[in-house]
Amino acid sequence: MAALSVVVFAFYCTYAVSRQATMLTSGYDLGIFDQTVRQYARFHAPLVALKGPGYNIFGDHFHPIVAILAPLYWVWDTPYVLLVAQALLVAASVPIVYDFTQRRLPRGPSLIVAFAYGFGWPVQALVAFDFHEIAFAIPLLAGAVNALDKGRDRTLVWCAVLLLLTREDMGTLVVVLGLLRLTHMPRRVGWVLVGSGAAAVVLATVVIIPAFSPSGHFSYWTFDALGPDVPTAGHTVLTRPWHVLQVFFTPSAKVETLAYLFLPLALLSLRSRYIFLALPLLAEQFLNSRPQLWTTQFHYNMLPWLVLVLAMVDGADRLGVWRWRPSRNALLGWLAVVPIALTNWPGPLPNLTWQMLDGAAFRLSSTRQANRTALRMIPPNACVWAPDRVAPQLTNRNRVTVPGLGGPGPDFVLLDMDQRSVAYDRGRPQHFLTELRDHGYVTVFRHHDVVLLRSPEYRGPSSRCSPTAP
Repeated sequence: MAALSVVVFAFYCTYAVSRQATMLTSGYDLGIFDQTVRQYARFHAPLVALKGPGYNIFGDHFHPIVAILAPLYWVWDTPYVLLVAQALLVAASVPIVYDFTQRRLPRGPSLIVAFAYGFGWPVQALVAFDFHEIAFAIPLLAGAVNALDKGRDRTLVWCAVLLLLTREDMGTLVVVLGLLRLTHMPRRVGWVLVGSGAAAVVLATVVIIPAFSPSGHFSYWTFDALGPDVPTAGHTVLTRPWHVLQVFFTPSAKVETLAYLFLPLALLSLRSRYIFLALPLLAEQFLNSRPQLWTTQFHYNMLPWLVLVLAMVDGADRLGVWRWRPSRNALLGWLAVVPIALTNWPGPLPNLTWQMLDGAAFRLSSTRQANRTALRMIPPNACVWAPDRVAPQLTNRNRVTVPGLGGPGPDFVLLDMDQRSVAYDRGRPQHFLTELRDHGYVTVFRHHDVVLLRSPEYRGPSSRCSPTAP
């Protein structure tokens, strides 16, 4: 089991590090988290320039747990810390899945299940999206479910508490954990989890985040088809459930992602009570109005995948699949082949293995080579505007944000003229190039589509432009 965990860590760590080294990472979200943790490491408020001047990250999401990475920055002050930490967090969940499975299966079959989980496409999609705070929830949620399954209340409570510090929506999972715990006596722990989970969601989304947000409210209520707020959405769910089902399954991209989640596990997750933990996760994902949540990309499918794997193990046990040798061998053969084979099948799923085998994960395109040359010309402690794809290369030595976000006038501006937008529809690079030249900025480097401009007022490094400047 230890060997499998080491292989999982080495595989994902190698891929993640190569993405940063070949400039495939992005400011949203790796750069944002790098600026956040770097501020914690200096005992500063988590003000993140990539979100805007003086922007406190608690106005975006509530994830104080990332502060525990700050001491690592005292040793290695680089975004690579986050990428290595995420690979370690993923690898840490593999032994927990194995332990959960081994209460129902012998060692060999349990290793097959852990292998299918660890190299499943949602895990690969998570790592292919740089870094996200949800990585902390992976071993914590796995630990909580395992503790619930073993009847270890103390471990369950500790995992639940830490989940509440991972992100504002994790309280819904704690509520479900509490409801599942209520099915066994004594019920006090279950009620505590239900109450604390619900209170944590309200506290984070109604009090903490609005208090720090420039808009004064929680910005991630994006369930337009259900209503503009929670009471309206609740009314819609109760009075128009058919409408909710229609929203959940349309457009077809949602059905495709659901199929990729459930079919590799032979639909056995549906037989387990642990499937209820997937409901708030899937509802948040597929009732959402943001199309990027419906796809097989990014990190959104990671926690559902973890829950569904554990539910599959339990569901197969409840159906007697593990007890009858032919059905057990058939399912193990399916798990050994299908989840991994899907990542090598032409389609929408990530394939990290092939990218490393054919060298794509380690090659620099001509544009990225030009960006690297331009980066060498930017001195430390300069205020920089940079495209989303370049920002993580600068956050450990400059105050960097994307063009047009405001703050101190940039000393240097890096633009990639081949991009449609500098970052998430912030504006076309040609617009910024014209405007900056009108303000006297001079071109100090141009190669291919990469342009580096310098302010006519730049006189050298400044403390206002240090990596921890707000």
